[in-house]
Formats: sequence, C-alpha cells, structure tokens
Amino acid sequence: MKQISNSTPTIFDVARTAGVSRGTVDRVVYNRGRVSAKTKEKVRKAIEILGYTANPNASSLAKKKEYHFACLIPKYSKGDYWEEIYNGFIEGAASVTCGTITLDIHHYDQTDVESFISASKEILQGNPAGVIMNAVFKEAVIDFASELARKDIPYAFVDNKIDDLEYMLYYGVDPYKSGSFGAFLLTTRCDVREIALIRLIRDAKHKADPNAPRRHGFLDYIEENLPECIVHTVFINPDLPEDNLNILSKFFSEHPDVKHIAMTNSRVWLIDEYLEKNPDKGRIVVGFDDLKRNLESLRKGNIEYLITRHISLQSFKVMTQFAECVINGTLPARRNNYVHMDILHKMNMDDY
Repeated sequence: MKQISNSTPTIFDVARTAGVSRGTVDRVVYNRGRVSAKTKEKVRKAIEILGYTANPNASSLAKKKEYHFACLIPKYSKGDYWEEIYNGFIEGAASVTCGTITLDIHHYDQTDVESFISASKEILQGNPAGVIMNAVFKEAVIDFASELARKDIPYAFVDNKIDDLEYMLYYGVDPYKSGSFGAFLLTTRCDVREIALIRLIRDAKHKADPNAPRRHGFLDYIEENLPECIVHTVFINPDLPEDNLNILSKFFSEHPDVKHIAMTNSRVWLIDEYLEKNPDKGRIVVGFDDLKRNLESLRKGNIEYLITRHISLQSFKVMTQFAECVINGTLPARRNNYVHMDILHKMNMDDY
C-alpha cells in the first residue's frame, strides 16, 4: 500500500527508506549500473511505499550539471611518465560533452605510503563523483578502494590495477604480457645464460611495487623458456646517480659474462651513463616507454628495444569513458581495456 503524504517524495526519501545511497536509487530507477538483485528489491519496495515518481527530465538535467572528479597519481618531474598521464587527464576532461567536468589532480610520493594515505583522505573529504588512480601501494590502495565503495564513489585505474577490486574501468597495457614480451625480445636472438634485471629502490618499507606484474611476466617467461638461465637482480636508487654508477660497475666487473639487461619500469635511462662509459657490441638492453631520455639512449644505440604505448592516450581514454559512464549511469562496454604494445628500435623510432 502506498504511503499517504502531504509532500512529494524525493529520490533522497527513497534512499533513506531503502537504506541505500541516492546514487544507487538513481541506478535502479534508470536501469544504468550494477546493482544486486537484493538491493534492487529494497529500492523498488521503498518506491512503492512512498509513491515516488521519477522526473522524466532528470537524465537530461543531470548532463548539464558540473561533476567533480579526482585523480590520484605520483609526483613527477618534467619529462617523466606521469607528466604524460597528467596531460591525458586534462585533455580528456576538456573533451567530455555529457557534463561539465572539474578535475582535481592529487599527487603522492612513491617512496612514502603515508603520502598516498594522506592524499586519499583529502579526496574522500571532497566527495567526488568518481576517482581515477594507479596502484603503487597495494594495501593502501585496497583500503582506499574500500572507503570509496562504502561511500558509493566509483573508481577506475590507469597504467596498472589490482584485479580483485571492484573498479569500473581500467586503461593500460596488460602488464604481465608486456613483461613476457620484454623477455622474449631480450632473449630471442641467441642462447642467453645470464640476465641482469635492474630494479629501483622505491621506499624504505618496500611497500611500493607497481611493476610487480610486469616483472612476474618477465621472470615466468624466462623460467618457462630458458630454465637454465640465471637472473641477477640489481637494485639502484633513482635519486643517487653517482652511487648507481658504482653499483653497476661493481656488478658487471664481477659478472663479465652478463650481456643481457632489462628494466621493467619506465626509467631505463638511469643506466645510460654506465652503458655510455662501458660500450659493448655484444650487449642487449630492453626497456619500457618512449620518454625523451629513454629515446635519447635508444638513438645512441645503448638500448636495443623500447616496448611502449601512447602514454597519454591511456589517461585520455579512461577519463572520457569513466566520466561518461558515471554521468550517464552506465557500465563500460569493456571493463579492462588493454592498449597495444609497440616496439621501438633506433631504426624505426623517428616514425613513431
């Protein structure tokens, strides 16, 4: 039986009666989003009790509103990978036509999990329509995602992701496959007995490991296809170039037969000084991403291959599609959107 009332019930009344958020009611009413059968039934019962009638113009009015989105990415210097991601976000927000987008970019320090936690709390206080982030500190990202879900705020990933979470959208390479591909390129030309895998020291507590899936893909390929191959792990600090030169010199003096080198992050240029000072025609180096400093090393022949993608296109695509889905209350055609991988060599880099 419908409840008799002197005032017209609103979507907020339905939400309170059903014990759900306004956004959940909106998704049930307009059939535009993932809602469990149990929750749908609660909302429909509340609608019947209150006698709520949806405004037929609500959808078109919503598209004229201003929507606040937040992006959480690492701090960067000019020319870094994350500057390209930032540019894609800005261009994407400006191109959305189904609503006016205001965009807040929040940055955190990749060496300090507390800076991520602090930035995520700021975002939650702003109660955005949606959040886009990457996954560096796994535990902190999971906690943040849990809070977003509790507040019914949708979120998306760019560049990397955590598979077990209920994110709406992802844009980036398949990191595991890209790691396997890097191992294939490094070892396809000859019988490889030893490999140096150069890794970065990111934080004192070793909680930041964004390249773990790519590294696992690399190592699994080697284990499956070259089980006798020895993979040496060498850690360098991105903030201590002089120390790194000494670390690399020491390692390669102790392992003179190691001619195959890989870095699974975007900063293979960090070892360029060593490569430049210690040329070796038998050496093969594989890195990732077409950043300016990586390309300079590629052009000189210090790096053999760069596996890359159009970096800013990832953030442009995730921004535009995520905003449109949130505003329209729809789900994306594909949740995981893997961009294609390109191979750059000094012979084809000028045409990329």
